[in-house]
Amino acid sequence: MRWVVVVLLGAAGCSRCSSEKVVDAGVLAVTEPKRFSTDLRTVLITIYPEYRGTNVRSGVARLTRTMTGHDDWAKRARELYAKNRVTETPADSGVEGTQDLFHFRIAETPAGATAVIELPVDGETMGKLYTNPASLSSMQLAQYLPREGVTIDRDVFDFRLEYDTSTEKRATFLTRQLVELMLGNGQWKPGPLPAGWDPNLEDGGYGGVPGSFEVTLTGVVDGAIVTLKRDGTRINVEYRLVTYQP
Repeated sequence: MRWVVVVLLGAAGCSRCSSEKVVDAGVLAVTEPKRFSTDLRTVLITIYPEYRGTNVRSGVARLTRTMTGHDDWAKRARELYAKNRVTETPADSGVEGTQDLFHFRIAETPAGATAVIELPVDGETMGKLYTNPASLSSMQLAQYLPREGVTIDRDVFDFRLEYDTSTEKRATFLTRQLVELMLGNGQWKPGPLPAGWDPNLEDGGYGGVPGSFEVTLTGVVDGAIVTLKRDGTRINVEYRLVTYQP
């Protein structure tokens, strides 16, 4: 890993701050912008708490900023890339670039533009995320996107993993474990559970789950959404959090 990844992954930071309504007597309530932050290691541990008996096929951590307004977005992208030492790469549309393992893209839309920073995730990257003493936060990723003189409509952080398990039995255990651990800390509430989601055993063991299913869990505090899908031994899990919204 070159210095860029070391700096970014070692830079620090997990913080969470929620919006509050400020109310004064006789004055209309003022709603502050919605602001949340998380970090890659916390998310990884949440959606992938057990890696034994698995093989990661693909993964990505991504922050997407949606902006409104008309501008010369290609010019702004190149100026920002130059400032952050991002190397521009060929693109079918928009302006793309790379900086070590990180990928960048800024593309014009009818209402304005979208800006994206991505970190492809494989086994080696996950090792860094698990063991680095200070994890990279979504707030830090946002520093590499346009923020001066732009109108931000929304920032969304998502983390996606697709992996295979060694056996069907292992897939059953890992998917049930993931849901039970999330529900056990009181910070998540489940959507409807599928038919075949058996009660836990009296001796404390996990109940069975269907061979194919989809379950959604929602964060109680920040509204983050985790979607877990199983198809035999293939597992897909996605974490999505709106980190900024006016």
